[in-house]
Amino acid sequence: MASAGAYRRNAFISYSHRQDVPLAAALQRGLHRLARPWTRRQTINIFRDTTSLGAGSDLGAAILQELGRSEYFIYIASPAAAQSRWVREEIGFWIVNRPMDRFLIAVSDGTIAWDAEKSDWAWDRTNCLPEVLRGAFRKEPLWVDLTAVRQAGLYSLRDAPFRDAVATLLAPLRGQTKDEVDSEDLRQRRTAVRMLRAVIATLSVLLAVSLVAGILAWQQRGEALARARTSASQALAARALESAQSDPRKAAQFALYAYAVEPTGESAQALGRAVAANDKVEKHFQQGNEHQADWHGKSNYAPTEVAISRDGSTLAYYSDFDMDLTSLKSPRHIHLYDIRAGRAMPTIEGVSWPLAGGALALSTDGRLLAVEHLPNEFELWDVAGHKRLRSLTTGDYRELADAYKGLRAFALAPDGQRVAAAYYVRPAGQEQGEYLFRLTVWETATGNVVSDENAAPDAVGLTFDKDSRLHSLDEKAGTVRTLTRDTTAWTAPRKISNLPGTAERAMRLSSDGTKAYTSSGGEAASDEVWDLESGRRLAATDDQGSVRVVSDANGPVIAVRGERSVVAYDPSLRNPRVLGTFSFQVFSISVSGDGRWVAAGSVDGAVSLFSTSSVRGSTAVSNDQQVKPADLTEDKRVALRATAAGTDLWSVKGTGVRRLGHIPLELTPAGRATSSNQAVVSSDSSRAVVTQESRLSLWNLREGTEVGSDKDFHEPVKSLGFLPDGVHLVAVVRDVLHVLDTRSWESIQSMKMEHDDQVVMSADGRTVAALTSGAVSVWRDTDEHRLALVRTSRVEQTLTTHLVISSRGERVATVNGDGRLSFVDVATGHTATSTGISPGPGNMVFSDDAGFVVQAVGRGADATLQFWDAYNGEARGSWPLEESVSTDPSRVDSSARLFAGADGAVLTFTPGGGLVRQPLGVASWRKVLCNLVPEPLPQDEQDRYLKGMDVPMPCSRTTKE
Repeated sequence: MASAGAYRRNAFISYSHRQDVPLAAALQRGLHRLARPWTRRQTINIFRDTTSLGAGSDLGAAILQELGRSEYFIYIASPAAAQSRWVREEIGFWIVNRPMDRFLIAVSDGTIAWDAEKSDWAWDRTNCLPEVLRGAFRKEPLWVDLTAVRQAGLYSLRDAPFRDAVATLLAPLRGQTKDEVDSEDLRQRRTAVRMLRAVIATLSVLLAVSLVAGILAWQQRGEALARARTSASQALAARALESAQSDPRKAAQFALYAYAVEPTGESAQALGRAVAANDKVEKHFQQGNEHQADWHGKSNYAPTEVAISRDGSTLAYYSDFDMDLTSLKSPRHIHLYDIRAGRAMPTIEGVSWPLAGGALALSTDGRLLAVEHLPNEFELWDVAGHKRLRSLTTGDYRELADAYKGLRAFALAPDGQRVAAAYYVRPAGQEQGEYLFRLTVWETATGNVVSDENAAPDAVGLTFDKDSRLHSLDEKAGTVRTLTRDTTAWTAPRKISNLPGTAERAMRLSSDGTKAYTSSGGEAASDEVWDLESGRRLAATDDQGSVRVVSDANGPVIAVRGERSVVAYDPSLRNPRVLGTFSFQVFSISVSGDGRWVAAGSVDGAVSLFSTSSVRGSTAVSNDQQVKPADLTEDKRVALRATAAGTDLWSVKGTGVRRLGHIPLELTPAGRATSSNQAVVSSDSSRAVVTQESRLSLWNLREGTEVGSDKDFHEPVKSLGFLPDGVHLVAVVRDVLHVLDTRSWESIQSMKMEHDDQVVMSADGRTVAALTSGAVSVWRDTDEHRLALVRTSRVEQTLTTHLVISSRGERVATVNGDGRLSFVDVATGHTATSTGISPGPGNMVFSDDAGFVVQAVGRGADATLQFWDAYNGEARGSWPLEESVSTDPSRVDSSARLFAGADGAVLTFTPGGGLVRQPLGVASWRKVLCNLVPEPLPQDEQDRYLKGMDVPMPCSRTTKE
């Protein structure tokens, strides 16, 4: 740990006075305060010019003096700053007189990108840097992105993103790493706790004469411990947010522990962000080794191989990190996982492979496993019986130079009857370095050779299609041959016109052998799809991905972007979706035939299974009747569908759609513009009240008969719902809120309203809220089946456009015309206004636990779920909505993109008409993450953040189940 004197620094902040004064001031305060002992004067001197210079003057002498003695330059980058004359002159002075390795950048607006090949900024994608910085750096300098922080206006060290950015900038000023800054901040807080403990111990001796002082000290101790826990929780939440893009598995662990230490808004945000980061993750099997360079040296990788059966039933994987540390021998087992059952299978023991990794493949049904045993030697295993069937050898690898060891291409037939390999051999009597390239096909049942011939070196692509026909692609010659099942003779080579066969372009065959997928690197990096029948290019992308595996003809194409991110494209190489990200490079990938399951392993031993069809841990619920958004009533809790004989009714809940019954009335949902029909159902689903314009009628759903006579109020009626007794109905008739007895349609209670369109009822039927004169009034059901006023709370008044209530009536929220949200805690009367502006009106719901208000805003690629803390109004980040919710107006209306069902569960419709339950809420998020990462946080991380604290493991059995 550096001493205070060792990291005493002077720094100069340059920024746009027109735009970034609040941000610059917040950064100055943060750099002074973070990780500074309260007993010590500040050790970082920050100069920030707070006045504008005269129009005709040069830089003032005071500024030049501060620049001359400053050791670091912090530039708050934005297009406005880049155009400022004073900023350009300050930067120009620094370039001439001071070292550029101490030039730090904090981006507040605009875009920035580094071109690694040119060792300069990518100026065609950068607009927040002045031209004076062109060519000023030899390598990419330290920079942090504060765009979202500035837009949200959250400039507190209690806010995880801002605290993380300040720690990043503070680390070089102190000559420390960011982890050391975090640790120092936690250490100072713990020091305060220890000091308080010592004070309490001393005061306890004098307890008889200083009881009051002792009680006060005890309270202070509790407060200090609470502050320490809050600080640790915030630091863990910051790490979770930071890790979300690079290692979602770690993000999940940090978020779970952040909430276990202290359930703050930041830790809840971290949980949600971790769930989003693990959007497509079905399961993390093993974490990566952060010290992988120490395993075999920086120039060698520890192989991690994965394979998925084509039917998606079985996953096999191995990793060199399974090595026996006692004997330092390579692993001799392969892990197996039953994907459909979601459970591990017994491992296959007694297998070994070389350091550089080897081929690994499963038959379609997962019953046969092929694994490279030694270079150019592989074994066939009966998976169910854990029995080695036989070994096949292509040649003596000891006669080959290292560069030629290992199979160059490998394929296992879907039915497991044949296996093919391409490899190098050294002919007898030939000198070292003279090799032949061979292509051999065997029968797996007997080990007999079906075909054996020379092939063009390094130019063979192999794949078996679903009918077990073997296709061989010669990239350089641009030809394709086929070996039909049960035959031993190849077809004549078929020339593929226009196929770009070059040494720089990697090529892979589709699983049906009809298409070729090519990848090229460098500045002109691109992926392409070629039809091998016509020689026509079908699709191309320059998304900087590298195609690695291909599912069946209509399934997704799986690529690796930036060496660490696994990305799924559709068959036309469009609509990329990131499935997962690793801390180190991806070593191997495998995909099921239908493209639903993707497995990947990284060079540090991490293994994960992804689902291309999952949506953030959401659960598909039953919708056998194919209820559509247009069938929903206004409150989205009941679905109606007209038939020739009347109308069918369904209840829409988090457990799925359930048929309630049929009534002989032709109704259409009230949500449709041409209809004012409504239907509300009692909690036991036995009775329904139907609204037709001004007329109300009561129906027995089990028998499909009307109960009693209907009632015409001669005024428009809006039915809100039944009270819990299933007899009394809450309805609004011409600005009057009524409690009606459905047996007689008599009103037993009436209350005058000002806006009858701004009245809502909770899903449990116990709470009603209404907007009246810039205030929200809330009533609760009483034992006498009447509504009692609980409270009236003021809210933002400017043209309130939305009013929502949580499923159990704990909280109410509104959105006004200026985009401000107001939140009311019904029990306490606590009212909060959002710290930011809503990005759009959007439909909104409460989360399962009423802790968040969630808005669905935007369309297409810009569609997101925006989260707001329902207690203090702070923005808690957003999720991309992706394709989980259809944006086709003909298939789903905007109000059904996100809605609460009859039991309060948050639901959405998929583009295909399916219904899914969204895990929105801390309890749901913890369950999702604990199912992915139930293991405890590594000990070194616990020591860094949680030393001296009693923190239970976040993922107990009850949490996971």
